[in-house]
Amino acid sequence: MLEGREISVSPANNFAIRCFRNGIQTANYFSTADIEVRVDSSFIIWGQKNQPPMESNLSKVIFEPKSRENWLSLNGKRYRGALEIVLDQNKNLLVVLNIVHLEDYLKGVVPAEMGKRKKGEIEALKAQAIAARTYALSKMGQYDGVYDLKATIYDQVYADMDGEESLVNQAVDQTEGKILTYQDKLIQAYYYANCGGRTESLEEVWSGMGEPYLLSVEDGDFCTWAGNYRWEEEWSRKELEERLFEFLSEKEGITEEDFGRLLDLKILDRAPSGRVKVLLVSTDKEDFIIEKDKIRWALKRTKDVILPSTLFDLEITRGIDGSLIKAKAVGRGSGHGIGMCQTGAIGMANRGLSYSEILAHYYPKTKVLKYY
Repeated sequence: MLEGREISVSPANNFAIRCFRNGIQTANYFSTADIEVRVDSSFIIWGQKNQPPMESNLSKVIFEPKSRENWLSLNGKRYRGALEIVLDQNKNLLVVLNIVHLEDYLKGVVPAEMGKRKKGEIEALKAQAIAARTYALSKMGQYDGVYDLKATIYDQVYADMDGEESLVNQAVDQTEGKILTYQDKLIQAYYYANCGGRTESLEEVWSGMGEPYLLSVEDGDFCTWAGNYRWEEEWSRKELEERLFEFLSEKEGITEEDFGRLLDLKILDRAPSGRVKVLLVSTDKEDFIIEKDKIRWALKRTKDVILPSTLFDLEITRGIDGSLIKAKAVGRGSGHGIGMCQTGAIGMANRGLSYSEILAHYYPKTKVLKYY
């Protein structure tokens, strides 16, 4: 999904332009020209570049390529499938949705999620394709029926065609229609970058009930090769106070007076994998409890970057008077830790394990089935 007040659409070949007013299609065009779409007085208008508008007062416009093999360029980036442009009335901005075949969608997701891989790692790419396909199908209609998936880490990272890789496309094609199931139902196929040596069960990371296939699994040394296996982060007392106050004020509505001066950080409980489950934040005003994966948002690395994982130890430096001067987290892994460890999957593929063995390891008790 992309937002803006002016958007450029260019075709690879013939394409159709369908125009809508109040949900009713009012016109249909066929073109090979470059098109500009703009906001005008709370409506959508479009026309050829440097030409008067062809249509105005629209509520929606859809650009459809001649065939599935063709593509459309959106602001210079190529995308498979159709582009649907609507207007966000609250922001008075154009919103672009990419309507794409699921298999073509995966060709943009898998390389964005896994990076460039070598031929011997194709089994990890197949495992990722099946997990991503399962995730996408399980989330259909989640955003009030307006669209299904965000193209970011909030769902699955999705790149344009220039990010595609031939090896990834091969992995997607060879697993076409395959999904993960538990008791004949789609599973919640969560995955992340690096487990730090052991995955975690769902209920230990997020609130709610667990799933019998999202368990804490020993990963051995499959992911130790990756640069994100180990990490460190250090904060001054002032930085910690800023991060923690920002989090607590947003989540609990506390004021600066309520928060006071930071005195201590203490780990009270850990999950079976060793991830921090309960963090005690002590100030001269009150004690605050932060639990599970929320800790990553409370102890941000920067104002915009969360902590890599909750699998860490704390080292506190104090002054002569015992006051907290700084804190250091020494940790492992990257991500929430539920389901498939992507770097672990690559490590398993490099040791000759198949995609089915990789998926069985990270999602025990599940089955790979042909969905279509």
